Amino acid sequence: MQKPVHLSLEDVVVATYAALDDALREVGIPCRAGKLIPRRGGACAVDDREILCLALLQELLGFASDHEFQLWLHQDPTMRNLFPRQLCRQNFADRRALLRPLLERLSGFFCDQVEGGPPPFSSSTPIPWTSVVRSAKGTRSVSGDWWPSDAARRSGAGIAASGSI
Repeated sequence: MQKPVHLSLEDVVVATYAALDDALREVGIPCRAGKLIPRRGGACAVDDREILCLALLQELLGFASDHEFQLWLHQDPTMRNLFPRQLCRQNFADRRALLRPLLERLSGFFCDQVEGGPPPFSSSTPIPWTSVVRSAKGTRSVSGDWWPSDAARRSGAGIAASGSI
């Protein structure tokens, strides 16, 4: 039997961001002034890659709503440290919608990487949150002590929410 891997929230975020960044490079999508999709205006205060990462984290961690995710995002000290510049809920939803075609293209890339199976970030991918621990508390087995809330657990903890991105 395979021993479960223990990851801190920070490790999950960094791994997600790195996978996205690698996938964007592989499919040839450059980031210019924080923008993955060309549009008018100056540089973005929050990079599109950060928005994609947060959208995938919302899916992976199984949040039932944008409201629950945004509450957790603004309250969790690790997330505030990793993403110091955050958008309000509506602006986040608007940017995520703008990036939707890009997310679909990346889904195709991830499908190709796993030989035609579902992409690793699909809503059918179980995410065992019970094996995750905070890095500050060591590598003991706990029930995801950084998990956001009881409401999120009841909404499908361990399975990503359906189609929120």
